[in-house]
Amino acid sequence: MDPITTAIVAALAAGVTQGSVSDAYNGLKQLIKTKFNDKNDVIVAIDRLEQKPQSKARKMELQEQVEENQLEKKSDIVELAKKLMDEVEKSSGDENHVMQAKGKFIAQADHGSTANVTINR
Repeated sequence: MDPITTAIVAALAAGVTQGSVSDAYNGLKQLIKTKFNDKNDVIVAIDRLEQKPQSKARKMELQEQVEENQLEKKSDIVELAKKLMDEVEKSSGDENHVMQAKGKFIAQADHGSTANVTINR
């Protein structure tokens, strides 16, 4: 996935609601609107992804529009995408994650790690 789509998807997954993540996200989106226009396919794809941030199809749609509109060649957009990604990483770095599970044969993982359950009977 390209860095622009990755940053937007990460921000939406982090819950772009307040603070520096929101500022960076809105700044990136506004720059794209300024460079193109409000009705550009990239903006439409971002708006659609905001409606369903877990949708793989909408993530792919955004990635396709970023590629078709050659956003990766726009250094100012790439720079803001990197800034957004930095803000997302900062915002999630100091949090405590608590997971709770009840039952048998449960494995949990956090921060991109993996967990396995092996049962030998």
